[in-house]
Amino acid sequence: MRSASIGLIALLLGTGCAEPASAAPEVVAPAPPVVAAPPPVPAPPPASPPTPRVTIAAAGDLVLNPHAMRAVLDDGDDGYGHLLAGYAAVLREDDLAFLNLEQPLVDDLVPLDAGWPRQDTSRPRRSPILGATPPLADALAAAGVDVVAVANNHAYDQGYRGLARTLDELARAQVDAVGAGPDTDAAHAPVVIERAGLRVAFVAFSEFFNQHPTGEAEAVAARVEDERVAASIAAARQDADLVVVSIHWSRDFLERAAIGEERHARRLVEAGADVVLGTGPHVLHRVERLESPRGEAVVAYSLGNVASGMGRTYVVGHPPHGFIHPANVTPEARDGVVLRITAQVEDGRVRIAPLEAVPLWTENNWLATRRTEVAHRVRVVRLAEADEALREERRPRIQRALGDAVTLVDR
Repeated sequence: MRSASIGLIALLLGTGCAEPASAAPEVVAPAPPVVAAPPPVPAPPPASPPTPRVTIAAAGDLVLNPHAMRAVLDDGDDGYGHLLAGYAAVLREDDLAFLNLEQPLVDDLVPLDAGWPRQDTSRPRRSPILGATPPLADALAAAGVDVVAVANNHAYDQGYRGLARTLDELARAQVDAVGAGPDTDAAHAPVVIERAGLRVAFVAFSEFFNQHPTGEAEAVAARVEDERVAASIAAARQDADLVVVSIHWSRDFLERAAIGEERHARRLVEAGADVVLGTGPHVLHRVERLESPRGEAVVAYSLGNVASGMGRTYVVGHPPHGFIHPANVTPEARDGVVLRITAQVEDGRVRIAPLEAVPLWTENNWLATRRTEVAHRVRVVRLAEADEALREERRPRIQRALGDAVTLVDR
């Protein structure tokens, strides 16, 4: 036992007195290399705002003779809406839509008169007397029309009171009217509409009037008088980026613009017009681009009809008979367009984008109603939706009438 204890003690003493093992050397991690911070990236310059641009969607005469008016009124409460549905479908939300309204709006219409001479030429020719009822103003607003010219030869067809009522009804429907007012100064004053960041001024004039009412002038329409026209354009120029002149001129069914009208249009551009919209002949005329003191300008010598009762006896593929008045048989009076004029203005300079036009056609089934129970209907449609034979006939003729400055598109 003793020897075992001594051995254990010796073992313990030997273990406790032994020298400690030497410690492992300390490993020092190398310092990370110093990396210079990248130079700051300059912020990109602020993007330039896009150049303001606006599209004017211009159409011609809304001119419903008594036959067409009867068809529209017989079509019920939404007869005007049905009439204009095809036209409305062409207008885009941001378009600034214009047309020439040749229908005074009243409840108690002076009896409408087609006015054209019968084949009995012993009867003197009478001017047509036109008119429509106030719901047409609401239909125009619903279609997307922004501004209408009322300075045209039918302005007084329902008298002074009829013109005043027309202005009231358009204002109620929030459609701007240009070319008429309570007095001559107001009639010649511009209407300015702001759209897409640009101020667009409209002025409108007529070369003549069919009727000359008597009595108190509750409203008057603007007539072409050189000094007044120049003053109106100058006033518009001061308050707008773009100036549009509507002028009702020429003769019915004239095939092309007269030389005098071409000269007149150039004078309007020199005076400050950027866009000249001609109406009156009821058929399409050439559209041209011009240089102007402000850059570029557009002249449409005649925009034809956007909706009418004319040409109701026309049959596709059959040339009109010469002994029938053009108002009844010419297909050109049923051709129409929505001409899109897109303009941008920068530093006072006007640039016009390539011009486009959507062809329209006024459907009129008057021939089918003769000696039948078929209801007479008048409708504006896109030409692209019409029968193939009609499309093939009318499209090249519309293109030829407008000229090479315009590209036809389907919508």
